[in-house]
Amino acid sequence: MKFTVKKHSKEEFYDTYKHFLEQHQFPVINSEILGQNIFVCYAEETPIYAMPLWFTDSKICVIAFVVSNKNINYKKKIGGLDFLIEQMCKYAKRKNLLSVYSTTTTQKVIDSLIKNGFVHGDLDSSQFFKML
Repeated sequence: MKFTVKKHSKEEFYDTYKHFLEQHQFPVINSEILGQNIFVCYAEETPIYAMPLWFTDSKICVIAFVVSNKNINYKKKIGGLDFLIEQMCKYAKRKNLLSVYSTTTTQKVIDSLIKNGFVHGDLDSSQFFKML
C-alpha cells in the first residue's frame, strides 16, 4: 500500500479527528488543547491515521494521541502508523528540533515508536524519546 502524509491545520482537520476519536469511543480532546498541526497518513486518498504535533519553547516536540479511521479495513492500514511517525520525525528534524517525545501504553504504538528509533524513557514508564 502506498502511503502519503499531509500536515493539516487544526482548524481544517479537527472535525475528522474528533470523529475518529468518537469511532473508538475515546474521550474527545478539546481543540484548544491540540497543537496547531495534525499530521494525517493517507492510504491513497483515504485518511487512515491522524496525530497532533505540539511544539514547545525548546528543541523538543510532542507527538501523541494517535487515532485511526475505524471504518477502514485494518489490512489497508498495515505500515501506515510506522510511516506516519517516520514522516513526523523527519518534519521535526527539518524544523531543527533535537528530540521528539511521546507517551503511550498501547503496544501497537509502542512497536511503531521503537521501529522509528524511539527509546523507552524508563522501563516502567510509558515515555518514549527519539534524539534527532
